[in-house]
Amino acid sequence: MTMEETGNRHMDAEEIEAYSLGDLAEPEAAWFDEHLLICDLCRTNVEACDAYVAAISDAARHIRRIARLAKPGSGSGARTGVAGGS
Repeated sequence: MTMEETGNRHMDAEEIEAYSLGDLAEPEAAWFDEHLLICDLCRTNVEACDAYVAAISDAARHIRRIARLAKPGSGSGARTGVAGGS
């Protein structure tokens, strides 16, 4: 896809998300790469989406780590089945 084929349009939210996730086909991704060189608005929107995707990925890793540590026998200091007190 070339600028002539698409005009001077901006990326929409779905395209930005797909671009950030690496889910665009090569011709479309190449057009976006080129468009981002000249369009501050789309570049800003992609940067915001990239930050969001990174934050969600970090949160998912954190949740998986906590779940792994909470498994019995993981050596995490989780409860060992001893009830009560002192």
